Amino acid sequence: MQRSLVTGRHNKVRLLGSSWIKARDSIVQHVRDGNQLITVIGRAGSGKTTLLLSLCDYVQCLYTDMAGAGDRDLSAVTASIAMDNMDKIVELQGELRREKGDLRAFSRLGAYDLMELARSKPLTFLRMLNEAASRRGWRVVMEVDEGLLSQDDPRAFRFIEAMHGFRNNMRLLDSIYLVVTMLPDVVDLIAKVDMPLFEVMRLATVMLPDYVGPDDLQEVASALSLTPEMIEKISRLGPLTMRQLMCVALNPSDVSKCGIDEIVMNPMEEAEVEVQQQ
Repeated sequence: MQRSLVTGRHNKVRLLGSSWIKARDSIVQHVRDGNQLITVIGRAGSGKTTLLLSLCDYVQCLYTDMAGAGDRDLSAVTASIAMDNMDKIVELQGELRREKGDLRAFSRLGAYDLMELARSKPLTFLRMLNEAASRRGWRVVMEVDEGLLSQDDPRAFRFIEAMHGFRNNMRLLDSIYLVVTMLPDVVDLIAKVDMPLFEVMRLATVMLPDYVGPDDLQEVASALSLTPEMIEKISRLGPLTMRQLMCVALNPSDVSKCGIDEIVMNPMEEAEVEVQQQ
């Protein structure tokens, strides 16, 4: 799902629901406040990917989806960022054409060599990227989606080390920010095994709602021009994640495509439910 969204990442991504818009605004404010390590926490289907992609309208973003990456160390993270954002990195290279030494050498690297640098010397790659961003007056936000798929992911400690690698060099990378999405159980794992990192993460954490509440549902329904009948149907399906809600809106006649079992009630059962809700 994430890769299909990234294919059109240069297009506008529409973020719906005031709770999600507030979350995006909170991330933007954290960047303005100079918080370089930002964590977005949300369950599966809560809209983390769409949130990150929508940020690109407000900050200079480098988005990457790590779901298909083999490893989770800092080299894998920077290589994934380079691969998914080569066009933007090439644009930044242009800021260094008149520099000397390492910066000039970096500006002349082609796509293959950039990938190799990101993979073999991730901190050097980030330092060069930081210098280019600084000269342009940019705050570059690296968005790492699906950093870990669960707390049972065997690569968990590699990813934790990657976050430390960035955190320990933040003063040298003052124009680069890292936004990472995480599932709640991954955050629980970090709290258990690495309290210092957990405490740093708490300084700039954004929580997404598990389910779409009534107010957000009305806003989404209005934005999508859903009929009253459709809104009632969605409400009867029970609490839905943002992903489920958007799926149902696109597939109203077959909600099984959204991983939902629709219970069809006869008129007598519907009347009983309405009495219980009053």
